[in-house]
Amino acid sequence: MKRVKIIFINLLVLTVASLVLRTVNISFLVYISNKLGQEGMGLFQLISAIYFLAIVFSTSGIKFATTRLVAEEIGVGKPAGAIIAVRNCLVYSLMFSIASMAIVIINAEYIGTCLINDPRTILSLRIFAFSLPFISLSSVLSGYFMAVRRIIKPVLVQFIELSIKISTTILFLSIFLSKGLEYACAAVVLGACSGELCSFLFLFFLYRADRSGFNNTNPAGSGLVIRMFRIALPVAFSAYMMSIVRTIQQLLIPYGLKKSGESSKAAISTFGVIQGMTMPVIMFPSVLLDAISEIIVPELAECKASHSYKRLNYIIARVFNLGVILSIGVAWLFWRYSQELGLAIYNNEQASYFIMVLAPLIPVMYLDNIVDNILKGIDEQVSSMQYNMFTSLINVIMTYLLLPRYAITGYIITTYITRILNFALSLNKLIRATNLKIDLYGIFKSVLCIIGAIGIDVLLQDINLIKPTSVFLHLILIASIYIFLLRVFSCITHDDVIWVKSLFK
Repeated sequence: MKRVKIIFINLLVLTVASLVLRTVNISFLVYISNKLGQEGMGLFQLISAIYFLAIVFSTSGIKFATTRLVAEEIGVGKPAGAIIAVRNCLVYSLMFSIASMAIVIINAEYIGTCLINDPRTILSLRIFAFSLPFISLSSVLSGYFMAVRRIIKPVLVQFIELSIKISTTILFLSIFLSKGLEYACAAVVLGACSGELCSFLFLFFLYRADRSGFNNTNPAGSGLVIRMFRIALPVAFSAYMMSIVRTIQQLLIPYGLKKSGESSKAAISTFGVIQGMTMPVIMFPSVLLDAISEIIVPELAECKASHSYKRLNYIIARVFNLGVILSIGVAWLFWRYSQELGLAIYNNEQASYFIMVLAPLIPVMYLDNIVDNILKGIDEQVSSMQYNMFTSLINVIMTYLLLPRYAITGYIITTYITRILNFALSLNKLIRATNLKIDLYGIFKSVLCIIGAIGIDVLLQDINLIKPTSVFLHLILIASIYIFLLRVFSCITHDDVIWVKSLFK
């Protein structure tokens, strides 16, 4: 029970912290969108597409490899191997990140003028390149703290990083905004880079203090370097393909919209609304599932290493069922209140429209992330890579063919088909690799519960029993009713309640 409590406390800390961080991030995005406008947000998202691609090459799957290796070494009683694994991973990350930084700096002009097709992005590309080594090294240290279940340390660093990022961005925007969108976007990128540098420095000092608690006299595990590459490279290649395809797709979206007849400004603005406004809101409630996905990786790795298959299957079933319950509730809520959410957050009707259109896909997006992390935790990352590569290729082809003809409808069709296909393939692999059973009756009851919760909320308003003044109060009320109905219809069982209560004793 002590071990379970540690996991629960880490999960609670990570969830609350992620919730606060995402709330602040969305508020910050609103601030940036007000400063840059829709065209500026579109330009910034094009820069971000290259930025995230460069980060993927810089990290090359090393965070997950660090977590797996450290957890496995500790799980078999070889703590010295954990420290050696971190050292190897730091060298690995430094090599990949310096190479990525050099590539971006050397090719910034070509990327900005030929790939993004907007020279205003060149300055931002050159600035963010210098942050890549710090991001990559930080990912190793974060993976270490995740493996040893000391989540609070990287979480505190994230708050410090965000504070520095926001304050420096506001400062730089006040200086450079009047010079045009090129310098405004560069100011936002420069603020982000400042946060990344400080984040690495804090994490490094925390790691130096934390590692002294390990007994380095115990023997290290064998073949750590080979194991590191065996874990990191399949994850890296999968991430490469996904990121390359996602970047190509994001660059093809404004291109395809222009080909369909929209002006350059309108195409970039639409792209900014989708990627810069809608998707952060859509993914915001997944904070709990994202936290769980991170927490369970070292747990599954240890279970696999120690052949504790009963516990492994128990964890997988619990996490998947929680994902089903949460994602179904969020999907219905966002679909029902899409208009109110888009206006309340961004005062933008186009954002409301895309929230409504993408809301039915939320269960697929949330659960796909969980399933991918589970597959990586049980050493099935190669299968995950293959599925991602296959669906990513389909994504690019469909985006290229459909957007010029059907405009934004082509983007929606492509997103639905590729997301569902990837999830179906990954879920099928998970079912074959474990004892996971899909509870269709439980899914049906969850749908009825959220429909009932929304219906009760509407009824209470019709009889003037309640009159929430904010859409967010509506969502809180409906979520509370939803949880109550889940308990009534045994989607949340008595054993679940007893288990949660035991964690607080």
